[in-house]
Amino acid sequence: MEKVKIKIVKISSANILKVSVGTNCPKGGDAGHGGRTYFKLENIAGTSMDVSINGKKFDLSNEGKLEIILAGDTECETFLESLKFAANTLENQLNEVKQEVDEQEIDI
Repeated sequence: MEKVKIKIVKISSANILKVSVGTNCPKGGDAGHGGRTYFKLENIAGTSMDVSINGKKFDLSNEGKLEIILAGDTECETFLESLKFAANTLENQLNEVKQEVDEQEIDI
């Protein structure tokens, strides 16, 4: 078992989602070198959340949690790039929706 320092934040809106994340990478190679990356999403209150693993669906809406543990340096790197891509995509799509909502047509 490897030690990993994590950071934890509760993000509140109409729901509350707790995020825990951390890594001890780089450790110099693959899983055998001890590098671990940890990511957890936890429904604290009111988060409608489902997870599908190999086609099997799980409802995490009742204070459920999802933990992902990756082993190895490149797994940390590719996971980080994946999260950046996901965050960028969601941010762009939310901004597109906001821009559509804010558009007006006026007569001048």
